[in-house]
Amino acid sequence: MTDSENSWSSSIINKQLHKRLENHESAKVTNLDSQPCIAVNMPSGKNLTFDGDAGDNFGGMNNGSNIILNGDAGRFVGNGMNNGEIIINGNCGEGVGHCLSGGTIVIQGSAENEAGPSMKGGDLIVSGNISGDIGTCMSGGNLIVCGDVLGDIGKIMTGGKIFIAGKFDESENLNISNISPSDWKSIQKTLQNHGVNPNGLNFRSISSNYKGTKTLKIKNKNHSIGDSLILVNAVLSRRPRTIGLDKVEMGLSIGKNKKEPLNLTIPLLWNGDNAPIYADWGINQKSPSNFDSANIAIINLSPTEISRRLDMQRSTDLAFVVELIKQSTAKRIPIMVKLNAGEVENDLEMISKSGADGAILMSQNMPLEASITATRKIKNNLIILATCDSLDPESITKIISLGASGMFLENNCSNKDLKEFGTKLADTVGSLGVGNLSDLGPEHLRTNDQNTAAITGVPLVGYESVLPMWRH
Repeated sequence: MTDSENSWSSSIINKQLHKRLENHESAKVTNLDSQPCIAVNMPSGKNLTFDGDAGDNFGGMNNGSNIILNGDAGRFVGNGMNNGEIIINGNCGEGVGHCLSGGTIVIQGSAENEAGPSMKGGDLIVSGNISGDIGTCMSGGNLIVCGDVLGDIGKIMTGGKIFIAGKFDESENLNISNISPSDWKSIQKTLQNHGVNPNGLNFRSISSNYKGTKTLKIKNKNHSIGDSLILVNAVLSRRPRTIGLDKVEMGLSIGKNKKEPLNLTIPLLWNGDNAPIYADWGINQKSPSNFDSANIAIINLSPTEISRRLDMQRSTDLAFVVELIKQSTAKRIPIMVKLNAGEVENDLEMISKSGADGAILMSQNMPLEASITATRKIKNNLIILATCDSLDPESITKIISLGASGMFLENNCSNKDLKEFGTKLADTVGSLGVGNLSDLGPEHLRTNDQNTAAITGVPLVGYESVLPMWRH
């Protein structure tokens, strides 16, 4: 790549890299100009060299390439890296080595805040200083700092080893000891192999007193007010559809603008027989290794022991993660964000701006129907799926009538279950006089409960009009 190509976008550069590496073992890019998400999801056994400065997510999700940057890098170098080597012959921003699970990252200069957050394995080496916290939520691997550390060390750390040669705050929450002969021998070899001189460095070994607990997903209770909602069957004003005689269109397409949209014959994502392949990246979890074969990517924000992703420290950082996945998949597959319903309108607005294709909404503390009702204003911009734990065609028809695009089944199901559900759902929808699932709306519902009417904007039984607060 020549000097005239310094203005190329990340997408073009990554596309050209993958194309070249199909038939070559190495590639070089000159005049890099701080583009984000460069050299992401690189294959095993390739050699890549970059001259210039890189933006955020450089070398993210590396699967085994040896990558050299002759310049500075932005935030989250090697984000979700699984294998290989990244050498930065300069400085880098915050979050280097986030979710590192294998391979080696070497920063020849200094790094900013949150180095090695959520590390699972591999080696992270910083030759200079770190101006912030290190090893937050670390569970494995080796974090080696040749200079000083100015922040906290090993917050909520459950495993792995930290070695620091410079100055740091000796907190009472840390176990600090002189380095063992075996560790020193290993560090010497690691540093020398990666161009770092260990002479004159006096490392100390650090571990955390934090005992931790097993990270468990919070069970989704899916609170419901569905029993107070009634489907309005068609009789005279609308002609009911008869399955076998009338067609009821049930399909749902996710990621229509993607190279490989996920086209579903029924409005359901499921687990089990012939289910789509999910590339699911949860909070502080190892990045998926199946992006190349996946049908859909999920940024899973379901709560765990750790309440947030460390590469999403600001609300705008969702776009940062979405772009990383887009570049990792060459914009091939749709991307969904799975989260508990909170400030639904604001959350969905952020998801829409991030470039994701939709959201999978869970409802931990509020009725699912209320959460879905709040999605109506933005439904045209996003695919909205609601979680469910069973295939109840009547309940699912109610949820879709309130505003959902479809459902996400948490439990496994068989081909037989899917076929039976598809038939029953078509029959239920057809009985309302609807020929296309997308035509369902609140007008196909009634309620016998005033509180439900107020929450959902569904008319009370016997009335055509909604309550006054919904008349706008």
